[in-house]
Amino acid sequence: MEGDFEALIEKRQLSALSLIRRAEMEATRLLAVRADAQDAYVALGAANYIIGCLPVYKRFLLWFGGVRGDRERGMEQLQRAAERGRYLRPMAKVLLALASEREGRLDRAGALFEELVREFPANPVFARELARARKDDH
Repeated sequence: MEGDFEALIEKRQLSALSLIRRAEMEATRLLAVRADAQDAYVALGAANYIIGCLPVYKRFLLWFGGVRGDRERGMEQLQRAAERGRYLRPMAKVLLALASEREGRLDRAGALFEELVREFPANPVFARELARARKDDH
């Protein structure tokens, strides 16, 4: 989550990479031990999406260091965690909804924010994001 914050909120993608890589390695190790730990896909999905969104020249440099990312694969992994995660399901939905907005998939973002509003009716952020997704979709 720290790596996600650094990359998505603070816009410090390169400084977030070490945190993201560490989370990715831990998630991979967890899945090797417990294949049913679907929450691990939050870390994997966020890492793939964030790295996949970097400019080409940054991805090219990272490629030499063995770091790769894929936006679509990241969204698929976040989807998996959003559907089957146990503890981090809401976090996966939030990240997937934000990624969907960024990708112009406002119908998908709206559907996810609708689920989050139903699940967390007291959270005004989800209601605001849902209204924004609906407004931008029309």
